[in-house]
Amino acid sequence: MRKRSLLFLLCLICPLTWGDGRSAGQLSEIISRSQLMCASAMVYFNPAERTPDPRGLNATYEHLNMMETYMVQLGQPEPLVQPLRAMKEVFDTLDRLPRAKRERYPELIQQLLGHQRQLRRAASTAYASAGPNPAAADLWAQSQALATLLLDYQVRLYPLPQKGGLTLTPAQAKELDLTIEQRFEALMARHVEHAEVLSKARASYLFVRPQLQQVASSGSAGSGGPEFYLNRASIDLDELAVAVPTPSP
Repeated sequence: MRKRSLLFLLCLICPLTWGDGRSAGQLSEIISRSQLMCASAMVYFNPAERTPDPRGLNATYEHLNMMETYMVQLGQPEPLVQPLRAMKEVFDTLDRLPRAKRERYPELIQQLLGHQRQLRRAASTAYASAGPNPAAADLWAQSQALATLLLDYQVRLYPLPQKGGLTLTPAQAKELDLTIEQRFEALMARHVEHAEVLSKARASYLFVRPQLQQVASSGSAGSGGPEFYLNRASIDLDELAVAVPTPSP
C-alpha cells in the first residue's frame, strides 16, 4: 500500500506528456486493468453469493485506483476520462447497494461492461499512436490477452441480461489461445534474464487453461477459478514491461 501511495504522489508531481512514447505503458495497463476490474467486480458483486470473498472487492478497488492514477499521468485525456468516470460511478453504486438488493447487480454490471468497452476502444486508439517501446510491446500485449481471457470467462458465467457481443467466438478463443502460447515461447527466448517471472506467468495460464476452455465450450465451470492466477500474471507482465529498457535509436 505504501508503494502504491508513493507511486500516486510521483504521478501527480511528474505527469507524462499525452501521446509520447512514455505513455504507452500506462495506456496498455489501462486496457488490461479495465478488463481485470470488471472481472473482479463480477466475482464480488455476484447475486448468487451471500457472503462474497472481500478480495474481489479489494482487487476491483485496486484496478480502479491505478487507472485513475494513470489518467493523471496522461494529462486527463477526455476520451479516456469520460468512460472511466462512468465506470467509477457504476462501481460506487454497486458498492453502496445493500446486499439485500443484489438482484440489481446484473443490470449494473451490464452498464459497467458497456463503459469498459468504450474505455478500451479509446485507450487502444491512443496506444496505437503512442509509440510503444518495441522491447516491451509483446509483454503489454500478453498482459492484455490474459485480461481478455479472464473477462471472457467471467462474462460467460455471470447472469447478465444481455451477453451478445461480449464474449469471444470459438474461432477467436482458439486463435487467442494459440497466440498466447506462441508469445510466451517468444518472450522466454527473448528475455532470458526474466525467465523466472515469465515461467511463473506461463505456468499460471497453463494451470487454468483447461477451465477456461471448459467454460468456453460448455458454459459451466469446475472447482476453483482462474481469477487470482490470471489477475496476478497480467499485472506481473505489466511490471516486467516497465523494467525492460528502451532500445537505443
